[in-house]
Amino acid sequence: MILETIKSRQDLKNLSLEQLNILCQELRQVLISTVTQNGGHLASNLGVVELTVAMEYVFDDNDKIIWDVGHQSYVHKLLTSRFEKFATLRQKDGLCGFPDVEESPTDAFNTGHASTSISAALGIACARDVKNEDFNVIAVVGDGALTGGQTYEALNNIQNTKMFIVFNDNEMSIGKNVGSATRNLSKTRVGSYDKNKIKLQNFLNKIPYFGPHLFNFIKKVLRAHKLRVMPNLYFDNFDLKYLGPIDGHNLKDLIFYFEGLKNNVLKSTVLHVRTTKGKGFSKAEENPEVWHKYLPETTTNPVSAKIVGKKLVQLANENQKVVAITAAMGYSVGLGDFQKQFPKRFFDVGIAEEHATTFAGGLASQGLKPYFVVYSTFLQRGYDQILHDVATQKLPVTFLIDNSGFVGGDGQTHQGLFDLSYLGNIPNLTILSATTYQQLQEALDFSLTFDGPLAIRYTKTVLTNPVGLNKDLSWNVVQKGKKIAVISVGAVATQQVLEAFWGNEDVEIVFATSIKPLDEKYLATAKDKIILTVEDNVLLGGFGQSVQAKVDQKVHTLGVNDKFVRHATVKEQLIENGLDSQSIKDFVKNLL
Repeated sequence: MILETIKSRQDLKNLSLEQLNILCQELRQVLISTVTQNGGHLASNLGVVELTVAMEYVFDDNDKIIWDVGHQSYVHKLLTSRFEKFATLRQKDGLCGFPDVEESPTDAFNTGHASTSISAALGIACARDVKNEDFNVIAVVGDGALTGGQTYEALNNIQNTKMFIVFNDNEMSIGKNVGSATRNLSKTRVGSYDKNKIKLQNFLNKIPYFGPHLFNFIKKVLRAHKLRVMPNLYFDNFDLKYLGPIDGHNLKDLIFYFEGLKNNVLKSTVLHVRTTKGKGFSKAEENPEVWHKYLPETTTNPVSAKIVGKKLVQLANENQKVVAITAAMGYSVGLGDFQKQFPKRFFDVGIAEEHATTFAGGLASQGLKPYFVVYSTFLQRGYDQILHDVATQKLPVTFLIDNSGFVGGDGQTHQGLFDLSYLGNIPNLTILSATTYQQLQEALDFSLTFDGPLAIRYTKTVLTNPVGLNKDLSWNVVQKGKKIAVISVGAVATQQVLEAFWGNEDVEIVFATSIKPLDEKYLATAKDKIILTVEDNVLLGGFGQSVQAKVDQKVHTLGVNDKFVRHATVKEQLIENGLDSQSIKDFVKNLL
């Protein structure tokens, strides 16, 4: 197996083109077997096999490749000394599912959220120039990342910094392939074009007065020709050289272009590459969205998204003002049926959470009832807009926050452990946490007539206990107890509390459904008890500290300490953070 012999980029350079193509087949086999066993992002990685092999083959060990989002970096890991550990992908103490600077020096920058790679690459390239160092910087952008606003902020700032942007175009496209004229012109421009251009400029500038004007005239003529032959030159507006589009699965062509970029091109350049998501695996090619991220059968499949999607369809049938918004994750957050049934009331804004939030505010200002359905980790990106564009005006936008709490194998870049803290300090915002199926559905019913900003958070799965949402937002006391009140937030944490104390007459079990406002009436009744809060959130600024601020007695808190939680199973993450049932039981035993 060729793959077993590859420990670095240098090893790749010893292979023939035929061997490299065999290597691509081996990589796909390893991807399919490992990801279908461990879970992870499959279609996106299958789509970049040849692209990754070509980059790793051409560029050197000191060159920096920054993967946007990073979910398509598995091939990169396999080619950079991590083949032997690849079976540990997304497992505790194993390989991360995203680039990780602690894992390998070839991972140039941690990524996990979209649209950041060009900014990071530009920073690295500028640092290189300040320090007078010599290496190449490549940002690989794809999967809709160009819909994010930060991308355009970075493009606007590049100016004359030498760096390369690989636009991995699989579904979204800036413009159509205009045929052989485009390819021929691109091949010309990846040769000694830049060097000859500089020689011409230097020569003409020596001619008094007329020289610079003549060079500018020639430059304008060439630009006009490019725009006729290559009308999709969006990047040209940022003064970036544009090459392509080229076939992202033709290894020979990819190597030709990357060698041209490395050896000849002297300015910021975009290489437009066309790839097929799921390439080489028919199921993934036919349904790339379904196979974008694979969950093994042993994994608890998310059902909360299905509940939310079904309920929103019901609400939209009842109220014509209901509209739904997603940031390029309609399928993942359960909005597939809503989109089909209400296409004019469904908005996919791309990977642009900031825009989605302000956009929702605009819809609400005109009397509509917008629901922005988004993962907890991605809503972080819209914090300023929640604060200034929604909450200050008390606009009735409902944020449906999926994937709150622990998220298992996706790890530190995707944990939903911060939303109670970053939302809890925003005035005018009401925050609900749904623990059960019934609470989640009833929280959505509540939202329909609620006239203000509202956040409803929930985990991938919620409990089946028949506990509903009290209409006055008071908490649910599901078990009376004599000595200690254990108040839990989040379905996963609550399940651990139930396992630890169900049937224990000393322990009162309380489901905290309203995080803001708190149930001060209940807290007043518990003044003679020890209070323990258990939350699937960081402790700083979280639920427990909010309770501490409202009562006179000592409040004990369990949650995540001041750290990032790395990838593992949810059960392992609970144990690591002292939130599993046995750890909670031991903690209470010491209190009593």
